[in-house]
Amino acid sequence: MFSGAEYVARMHELGLRTFRVNPLRKTPKWLWLAHGVGLVMLDGSWGRPMTEAEWLACDDTEPMLVFLNHRMTDRKSRLFACACCRQIWNYVSNSALRNAVEVSERFADQEATQSQLSAAARKARRVASDLREAAMANTPPSNWATGSYPAAEAAALVALKGIGLVRTAARLARAALLINEVETIDHADLLRDIFGNPFRPVSFNPEWRSDTVLALAHQVYEARDFSAMPILADALQDAGCDDEAILSHCRDANQPHARGCWVVDLVLGKE
Repeated sequence: MFSGAEYVARMHELGLRTFRVNPLRKTPKWLWLAHGVGLVMLDGSWGRPMTEAEWLACDDTEPMLVFLNHRMTDRKSRLFACACCRQIWNYVSNSALRNAVEVSERFADQEATQSQLSAAARKARRVASDLREAAMANTPPSNWATGSYPAAEAAALVALKGIGLVRTAARLARAALLINEVETIDHADLLRDIFGNPFRPVSFNPEWRSDTVLALAHQVYEARDFSAMPILADALQDAGCDDEAILSHCRDANQPHARGCWVVDLVLGKE
């Protein structure tokens, strides 16, 4: 194991910047910045104001997460972090790491127990620790250069109970993508998909839950097949839905979707 000073020194050798933060309990004292991506645990500066225009245009999840603060349920936070991890699935090839993400998703929906989540987290942590030791030793091929270590850390953290660490997993997932210079779905767009527009809460009429609407929503949710979103919009409209925010979100071809999508959650009655 490395001390805090040794860890920081090694990060600098690897070309990464570090800084000290006021950590939450059981949070590492040293976190790093890779390619300009902040992986810092916030130290109480929650609830910073944001306008609707800023929310819609923002491409940085940090101020968005700060703004959401207590509006975020543990379920939504966890599913957002899991969605970010699924963006780096190619770099999370180890079965223990993938299992940690999958169990965390089930835990979010109360389909996995705390003991199952903890067991998955322990196995994933061992894999991440091995990759960290290899990265610190600069064992080729470099785990930092390939992004496999931050990817492993993301998958391991997402299975922890503390929701603050789950959010850090999302930041690590972003770092893994940037290290590999991969163009992928913007995490800010994923955040808006899951949390919607907090400035314009939408009321869902139960009468819109036709058998067809429910069947489509369940299919989308379980299979993560979001290609059916426009069809869901048609079914909702046939059931009497005239809410433009709901319909346009389903039909927007440029909008990425993930498990926890605010429209699908409304249909299924999930929070």
